Formats: sequence, structure tokens, C-alpha cells
Amino acid sequence: MKNINCLFKVQLSILFLLTSWNCSDTPIQSNLDHSNLQIDTVTIFDMVGKNYTVSPNLGSNERLYLGKKNDIEIPISFIKMPLANYAQPNYWAYLNDTSITVDSLRFVLFSNDSLLNEERSPSLFFSPDSQFDENTSTYLDYENYSLTSWLDIGKPNVIIGIDSLTFFTKTEIIWDIDTLIESLSDTLDSNLVRTFAIKLDNSDSTSFIEIFSEEASQGENDPQIIMYYRKTSTTVTDTTIIDTTDIKIYSTGDLSIFHPNITNSNEENILALGNGRGLRTFFQIPFITDSIPNGSLIRNADLSFHMTSNTNAENYNLILDPITQDTSLIDSTIVYSIDPFNTIGYPYRVSGYQDSNRVVFPIKNILQNMIMGNENNFGFKIVSDEKNEPFHTILLSKHNDVNRPRLEIVYVYD
Repeated sequence: MKNINCLFKVQLSILFLLTSWNCSDTPIQSNLDHSNLQIDTVTIFDMVGKNYTVSPNLGSNERLYLGKKNDIEIPISFIKMPLANYAQPNYWAYLNDTSITVDSLRFVLFSNDSLLNEERSPSLFFSPDSQFDENTSTYLDYENYSLTSWLDIGKPNVIIGIDSLTFFTKTEIIWDIDTLIESLSDTLDSNLVRTFAIKLDNSDSTSFIEIFSEEASQGENDPQIIMYYRKTSTTVTDTTIIDTTDIKIYSTGDLSIFHPNITNSNEENILALGNGRGLRTFFQIPFITDSIPNGSLIRNADLSFHMTSNTNAENYNLILDPITQDTSLIDSTIVYSIDPFNTIGYPYRVSGYQDSNRVVFPIKNILQNMIMGNENNFGFKIVSDEKNEPFHTILLSKHNDVNRPRLEIVYVYD
């Protein structure tokens, strides 16, 4: 054992010496003066941009909306509760459990509007059928849509939340839905969907309200149904225990239907971006390879657009993504039901950042691969991030002698 310990100590010492030698801070000396590499810059202004419009779908937005704002109408918002086999455990089964007595059901929404009251609040409707798709439904699917076949539950109670310091917390919008217990517990309807809708009164043409959607939190502020119940159980000693409690069933999808009165932006000198109106833009940078020598290595490439004087893009994120097909057939005068452009996405999808009065997109990676022939130059599209407030339109200059769009490239070549 002693010999083994000695051998281990010798090996450890040798390893330490080798590691110390390999990690030396002494730099490698080399004269690079003979290198033929050169650095240069080029700025490209010759770009073609065009607006196009897609009917807005805001299923990923953190709010539900109702009313009218900035020439955009939101006549209805949909909310879907989970199917019978969705929740774990299946809370809907409690409605048919003989050991459980359901005392009441409450449908609850939350808002950060401290001025909301019963008069300004929406009415709630229920349908046992599927009525919307969170990812694809738009106002084009709901022309002349009516809720006459839905069950009208009516107006809610509104509770303004105040903390111990009398500061506003949040507003609760609560409907008594005890009359739906039989419908919600229907075990014979295999297609029972449990769809709810909220809508302002037809006579209310001035109100506008915001409500938290399921995207806004991890459950605390989600649309939900609260089930208050008593559960009776018997112990081994034949003691009957009645437990009074409640559980929350959270929504699995929601969507506000945006109907923009102004859908197109055909101004020659403006590129417009806004989710509420479905405004997007695509553009092309022709002859990139003609501007840079073959074999060049791009060190930096920034594509930037001047924001017009009436645009404030602070806290608004814009997304640029390379397009994968020819864009020559795009028609900016129509409203597309779905975006006609497929994009590459990761790793070339990038977010813009604001630098003074310009929005800048770093596109070094995609340009390098276009020059190398790994990717085609079909152009790019820019969209407003889905999390942006949807009623704001960001305007970028397209043809302006002083503030034109520009691509600034720094590259190295031999």
C-alpha cells in the first residue's frame, strides 16, 4: 500500500507540472506584418421595400381587449376552458361525483383597470361548441357574426382590489355561472368544448377595456373558473369528514378579434408596422455579392431604418427574418388571411434595437452565408413582435434622400 501511495504522489506531481506549463500566460510571439488581409467598408442604399397586410391574429398577446381604439374595433373576445380529460385531476368530474357537493361556480377575469365598473364591464356568453382557433382565427372569419345562439349569462360583479396600504392591486370581474353546472358536467356530449365569449353592449361605442389573457401570467391572473365545493369522506373509524374548499380551472386558449378600419398603408415613402392592423413589410437588398469581393469575411453588418418624426419605438420590438421564396407576386393592395411569406427563422431571425432615431438590425450571419452561397437572397420581412402593444403603428422612412434605409458592412478580404 505504501508503494502505491508513493507512485500516486509522483504521478500527481508530474500532472501538476504539465498543467502549469500548458497554462502559461506567456503569449505566442509571431510577426503578422506579411499578411495580405485588408479591411474595408461599404454602405448600400439601393434597397426595395414594400408594405403588405395580413388580417391580425393576436393569440399570443398578453391582453384581451374589447371596444375601440385608434380606428381598430374589437367586438368580441373568446376564452376556451379545458376539455374533460385536460386537467389533472379531471376537475369537471367533481360535478358528477356523489361524494362532492358543488356549492357554486364563478367565472373570473382580471384587469389592471382601476376605473372599471359594472356599467362599463362586458357581458359573458357560453357555448358548448368550438368557436375559434387561437392561432389562426381573424376578423375575416366573423363577418356578421352573432351571439344569439349562445347562452347569455349577463353582467358581472366588479371588485377593485386594494392592499393594506390602500394601493390598487388589480380588478376582479366575476360572473356567477351556477346555471351552467349541468351543461359543464355533460358526459354524453363527446365534443363538449366549453367556450366563453365576452362582449360589450351594442349601445356602448366609446368604452375600451383590457383584460389579462392566459399569456400574462403562470396562472394567477389567467381567465379561470373557481369551483367551490364540499367533499364528504369516511375514516376507518366511521367518522364523517366534510372538507370545504375550492379549486381553480384555468383557460387553455383565448383570442380577441381585431377588426381594423384602416388595413392598408400604401404611402410611397413609408414602411408601416403594427400588429393591430396587420401591417408588415418586406424588402430586398439586390446585388450583395457585387458589393463585396469574393471570399470576404464580414466582421459587421447593420441594416438600419430611420423612424419618422411621429414614431416612438421605445419598448417596441421589431423582428427581421429572411424569406425563403420569391416575393415578386406579393400584392400590397389586398388583405391576406395568412402571411404569404415563409421565413428561415433561427439562427438568422434577429431583433432590432433603437439607436437614436434609427432602428438597427444586425444581419452579419445571414449576409455571410449569402455571400458563401449557403443561402439565397430572396429578401427579408419585418414584423412587430407579438408581445408589442397592438394599437401603435411604427413608421419607417423608405425613400428619403437624407434618411434612407442603409446597410453598412465592415469586411475583411485578401
